[in-house]
Amino acid sequence: MPNIRIIIIFAVIVIAAIGGLAWPFLATMKFGYVLEPVQASQWHMGKGSEYSPEMTYQVSFNQTKFSADMKFLPVSGGNQQLLIKINPSNGTQEIDQTVNIGLVYDFVNASAGSKPYVDLLDQSVFSMRDYATESKYLSKDAEWGDLYIGENEEKLKVTDSGKMSFQFGSANAYLLSYRIGAHINKVWIVDNLPLPVKSEIYDPYGNLLYTYELVSLKAPSTPGFTS
Repeated sequence: MPNIRIIIIFAVIVIAAIGGLAWPFLATMKFGYVLEPVQASQWHMGKGSEYSPEMTYQVSFNQTKFSADMKFLPVSGGNQQLLIKINPSNGTQEIDQTVNIGLVYDFVNASAGSKPYVDLLDQSVFSMRDYATESKYLSKDAEWGDLYIGENEEKLKVTDSGKMSFQFGSANAYLLSYRIGAHINKVWIVDNLPLPVKSEIYDPYGNLLYTYELVSLKAPSTPGFTS
């Protein structure tokens, strides 16, 4: 009996020692999946459009600058429509058009007069559709997708969150970012608003490609913005 007790004690000591040695490796081991932040809200392109917000942006794309006032109209016949008013910074005439928005948030029926500006909106304010046509978590360190820049792979992820100030006012926001060369590309998201509220994007050569920011918001029916 004493021998059995000694053997059991020895076995416990050995198991404890092995566990102590193995723990640093187990603690850092990646098992191929990430636990999702199930308590976090989720966002996708178009979230909140059913509340018909009106959003005015200042956009700068290369050498082209303009303001775009966009109002989401009630869905009719299964189609999402957007009333757009474009005011070029060069003082040319305002461009007004109602356009249909496709399932992947592309513009379906832009007129010849509005198309140059609609194309720039497509590449800037609406470009997040490439990563968020499906719901993504609004949580610190949540990953939204992979980007391949030359031979480098970068991850678009939420890097900051909290109360932030914008030209349209203050709101709880989420900053998504990724590195491109010496710069950090940034996109700011506010929950329940159908489009990002701000962005600063560089090309692989370090040139500022475009910026945009929401400067005016009318969203009396949107949760979190009701008066």
